[in-house]
Amino acid sequence: MINSEPRTNANSSPEHLVSSPSGPGNGKTVDRWHESAPAQVRRAFRSGNESQGWAMWTEHLAGRREIEPPAKRLTGKSDPLTWALPDDLDAAAMAQRLAAIDVLGRNRKHGDSADEAVRQWLSAPADPLVVAYALESLAWARGLPGLSRCIAQPTWWSLLDHLCATAKEAGQSVVVDAPLAGQLLAGELPLTLAYVLPEISACRELLGPARQVLSTSLEDLLDGEGLPDGVHLDVFRSLIACWTRCRAIGGRGRNGLWNHVAESHYRWVVRAALRLTRRDGSQVLSDGSAGQWCKDLFDNLLELGGDETDRDIAARILPGTKKNAKRTSRSRLPKPAAHSEWAAVSVLSCGWDRKEPRLVAVYPGTAVDVELSCGSDIVFSGRWALDVRWDGEPLQPQTDWEVVCWHSDSDVDYLELEVSLGEKARVQRHLLLAREDRVLMLADAVLGEARGRLEYCGTLPVAQGIRFQPAGETREGLLVGKKPRALVLPLALPEWRCDGRPGTLATADRGLELRQSADGSALFAPLFFDLETHRMNRPFTWRQLTVAENLEVLADDAAVGYRAMVGKKQWLIYRTLREVGNRTVLGHNLVSQMLVAEFGRDGEIDPLLEIE
Repeated sequence: MINSEPRTNANSSPEHLVSSPSGPGNGKTVDRWHESAPAQVRRAFRSGNESQGWAMWTEHLAGRREIEPPAKRLTGKSDPLTWALPDDLDAAAMAQRLAAIDVLGRNRKHGDSADEAVRQWLSAPADPLVVAYALESLAWARGLPGLSRCIAQPTWWSLLDHLCATAKEAGQSVVVDAPLAGQLLAGELPLTLAYVLPEISACRELLGPARQVLSTSLEDLLDGEGLPDGVHLDVFRSLIACWTRCRAIGGRGRNGLWNHVAESHYRWVVRAALRLTRRDGSQVLSDGSAGQWCKDLFDNLLELGGDETDRDIAARILPGTKKNAKRTSRSRLPKPAAHSEWAAVSVLSCGWDRKEPRLVAVYPGTAVDVELSCGSDIVFSGRWALDVRWDGEPLQPQTDWEVVCWHSDSDVDYLELEVSLGEKARVQRHLLLAREDRVLMLADAVLGEARGRLEYCGTLPVAQGIRFQPAGETREGLLVGKKPRALVLPLALPEWRCDGRPGTLATADRGLELRQSADGSALFAPLFFDLETHRMNRPFTWRQLTVAENLEVLADDAAVGYRAMVGKKQWLIYRTLREVGNRTVLGHNLVSQMLVAEFGRDGEIDPLLEIE
């Protein structure tokens, strides 16, 4: 018997949906049947021969396979309903409950227990915003054909009535704040009912609204290129699982499952899912069941929505790839980077291959989450914390992070964000990844409205299995996983620890912590990461440079410049912290707001990024 635990303290019970069975005795059953139902079944119910009609109906359903779409598209070892279960569920317990529901309709010996299980489930409190309730509803809907042979006729009709009413009510008020439950109940549930019982008019009538909900939702929940709103990233794969099950069920119908715009969105989802997949197959910025690797899900996703390019990219990214898999040249692949201001999601990447460095940033509100992967290691994953104090007073974000600049070309991917800390200051956050050079810069510019004592602390979330190895006499360090992954240079701090100027780079409870302080109106806090492993044992150094304007040296709260060297590679970083002017740094005249450049062999600079 199913353990029907209360799903939530709902405002109302579903009991009002369970009317007396609409069987032949109430004179309304004939209205249930669509013309596609067997003629003898309709004649029997029309004549009032209840037992004969029900017997013929159950015999008709006996040969029907439960929710196995054409072409066996939902194949695999796992139950499709268990794909990417949300993190707030107990995945193992949920899978057991779904399996128990599935078993009930497969054997007549379960008749009494199945009937009691259905009645218990119908009488338990229900909340359409709870995903567990939605998944159980889908499991019962899938099992309706088999359950007709195991439970009493009145119980079967009550279950069908309840599921139809649930689907109809959900379709009338899809809740934006609960997108997964809405898609399951207003999209997949009515589609499933229409698929398993097309002979019943009430089920068939659900098909049109289900198509409309799914079509509208794919347009509303995605940015146009498959990326989800960053707020919903934690259920992105759960949504993909729902849409993929729906696509497999309804994609072969005469009118299709959804409109052509929604179909385009679904196909873009494939590319977006690959961009947000780690080397082990899990989703970036996840550590729960929703983001776990599921081969069956991706196999079906690629078959139903992917093209040759997607399959080629999948061969480079997903686990278990054959070494002799057919691959196109890198130059013919689409850009690995992606940016969506609408979704508040950006992907900075050196390439599609799983070993390539990649930085993902998600910033839908007042916080920024980042994940850096290099080779087989996740280096950072989680909240990039910000702590700013002005004359001892802590300043908190007063607005959401907004995109100031996004730039992507053959040299770099660059993202700049800004948040207000109130009337006294704002912060501009810089994320830059150089493809060929394999270097990363993460920096915060604190820009004040007046002079004061600025104290800054930025903390990067070091992932599990990564350790920071600080140097003994100098202030740099190595981030080490299975092998050294990044050399970290705190450019604004003195290289040698014997220099008494304030500032630290060290590990803390929350991760890798950079602390700086200054007297003035602005402060620049950059971290420079060399991600190229073969340079890890080469000589390196960095220096803060003098910035001048009209032959006068500028203070650090006006503009700053740095020079970093690792092996034979050298870079120049410049940032103005006030209005742009004609400045000189290291013999180069600049009228830029920001410059990141590489030194050529002739000593001239080759800009990787210049913002004027």
